[in-house]
Amino acid sequence: MFNCEAVIAMGAPQRCLLRLCKHWSHKFQVNFDEHQGNIDFGDSGCELQVTEGGLRVRLWVADRAELEGLQEVVAEHLQRMVTEPLQVDWSC
Repeated sequence: MFNCEAVIAMGAPQRCLLRLCKHWSHKFQVNFDEHQGNIDFGDSGCELQVTEGGLRVRLWVADRAELEGLQEVVAEHLQRMVTEPLQVDWSC
């Protein structure tokens, strides 16, 4: 299993978390509340957690070759959920 994490500064992390989880709940298995969320993509997943002034995002994949693609997809979707520009720096 391969993991990456990013802590993303944003003004309304709870709102972003809720919007993203609701968006993906139509297609994937998603569990969430106002403080955390888990999205099951099958062989990969995304964990979201509201932090002070931001959102912690952790990704995991079974195949390292899929990691970069999932990073891009998650970052793009997060950006769609907010009006401010986001800086997403993954630490793997």
